[in-house]
Amino acid sequence: MYRQATRGRTVAVVIAAVMLCARSGSAQSDPWVGPPSLDAPFTSGATGLFARADTPPLFGVQNPPTIVCTGCPARRLGTAFLQVTYINVFYGLANLIRGQDTAKITPETWWVNMKRGWEWDLDEFTVNQFGHPYQGNNYFTAGRANGLSFWESAALTAFGSGTWEYFGETNQASLNDFINTTMGGIALGEMFHRAAWLVRNPRKTGKARLWSEIGAMAIDPVTGYNRFRSGDASRVSDKPSDMVPSQLDAITWAGVSWRHNDADDTWSTDPLLEVDVLYGNIEEGRSRQPYDAFVVRLAFGAGSPVSEVRVRGRLIGKPLGKGVQFTIDQGYQYNKNDAYQFGAQSVDFDFSILRNLTSSTQFFALGWGGFLVLGAVDSIPPPGSVVPGEPGEGEDAGQGVSTGPRNYDYGPGTNFGGLAEIRHGRTNVRFSYEAHQLHVLDGARANHLLQRARADLRFPVRGKLGIGVTAEFFDRHTFFQEEGVEDADFHFPQLRVAMTWGGS
Repeated sequence: MYRQATRGRTVAVVIAAVMLCARSGSAQSDPWVGPPSLDAPFTSGATGLFARADTPPLFGVQNPPTIVCTGCPARRLGTAFLQVTYINVFYGLANLIRGQDTAKITPETWWVNMKRGWEWDLDEFTVNQFGHPYQGNNYFTAGRANGLSFWESAALTAFGSGTWEYFGETNQASLNDFINTTMGGIALGEMFHRAAWLVRNPRKTGKARLWSEIGAMAIDPVTGYNRFRSGDASRVSDKPSDMVPSQLDAITWAGVSWRHNDADDTWSTDPLLEVDVLYGNIEEGRSRQPYDAFVVRLAFGAGSPVSEVRVRGRLIGKPLGKGVQFTIDQGYQYNKNDAYQFGAQSVDFDFSILRNLTSSTQFFALGWGGFLVLGAVDSIPPPGSVVPGEPGEGEDAGQGVSTGPRNYDYGPGTNFGGLAEIRHGRTNVRFSYEAHQLHVLDGARANHLLQRARADLRFPVRGKLGIGVTAEFFDRHTFFQEEGVEDADFHFPQLRVAMTWGGS
């Protein structure tokens, strides 16, 4: 079942491509002035990609300043690549300390991995859909911590992910890991990097400043380490202007949820905590740079310590008229509860409209569609077959083919959906719908259609305190590709009641 993918390119080609992508300036024909120190700030100005910031002007052209604002980190391209390598070493040593055989790497295992193609690995859902994106976030923030742009840091994330797959483990390079680490790392990385700057206040001094830097370091460890190492953690300066959102809002839900599992006809009751964060204005305005506006949802409970993580960041935004907006955004999604699990990396195209119905009432509607670059969802085996992941099943149980330990399917697909919302003061009514079509490349021979409809009612009690009620319906339909096998259809309704805090 777990088929080897097409043979990958050599790491040398990958590294060369990433190095080219990392160049921020326009193509230059000027020679490299060096040799530079890896600890010295680099610039991509007139003297070439690896020019030292303190290099004398070449042909009378003065190098641009390394630090573009008083609060911005110095641009150090070489240090960014070194720190990505250190991050890989850190994760490798952690795996070695934990006693994992895959961490016992040698030059021989590197050579073997470079000669082999890609595969789909068998790691558990949380490791692949949350652990690897978090590791990729460290690569991304290593770029941002060293003055690289969003797109340069994205290329650096691909470099870190690729080198980990070939050199960080004895396992064959995993295609799903590479995609999840890179795309998920970009989404989580920029979100965490900007969230850390919300906590950090470089205008303060004393203990308040120290604790703000420590809190920010817990969110974005690489940037925090660089700031303490360079002395920026105690230097009074302004925040980088692009790290100050045009607006900021958050809503916290705390209550209880009831969820029905159609697979075994059971109800579960769990405490629930959900935090929705709105950074910038994703509904209107021209984007200045990627992720100057994004939304985040974090949910805890519902049968899992972390039941949902969702990031939707604006890559490009352009007004099309009064109250009409076009947006291209990147999506990261992780859902894991006692009824189903689903994860996705996506790129979507949005059209939205915002209208003032009265002086105090607004109407907002959004429609979107796009590409599911890679999705993961629970496997539903055909009737009479083996459930993947059950101990004692597979080849040893006389089924002829081992299903392996992974109990979810992988594949690309499409997304579409929309929402409508009416706002009247702090009273809010929202209806949303999303659908994901997933064509399985590795797992059960099937296609999945996943649909999720949700209705939220939130009204104020006093000040920012309110009450929220949510009804949700998750439906999945699996179309098996084998003749004579009936399709599977499952429904998972949910109801929850919560106290809310926040919201504009």
